Amino acid sequence: DGDGSIDAMVGVVKKTRFHRELGRRLFIFKNYRGKVRPLWMGSKLGGELVDFRFLEGGFIRALETGSDEQYTITDYQWEEFGMVFARFIEKKIIQKDIAYEKFIRDSAGPADEHHEPGTATR
Repeated sequence: DGDGSIDAMVGVVKKTRFHRELGRRLFIFKNYRGKVRPLWMGSKLGGELVDFRFLEGGFIRALETGSDEQYTITDYQWEEFGMVFARFIEKKIIQKDIAYEKFIRDSAGPADEHHEPGTATR
């Protein structure tokens, strides 16, 4: 959330109050006085979450699919209460293996040298 403390991103598979179907979700936790506290327990980012990773600059890059079964690579960023759309990296990818390949390639860089997907960062 940009306050300089370490946050942890966790991918879970569960139902939520707003989305009753089982799905992949991104939860973000913070360290508050030495205890783990929820910061954001999102039901959804945009589409159906396939994978995510942290990028330098506070962005979360998500590989998502929609009702059209096409894949998108999307960046989100923290804004006051939660994650908001920042930009599309690529849209309308038809094949899952190609989508993953582009997701990994497009997410490569300095952030990946220090942080594995879903690990804590500042």
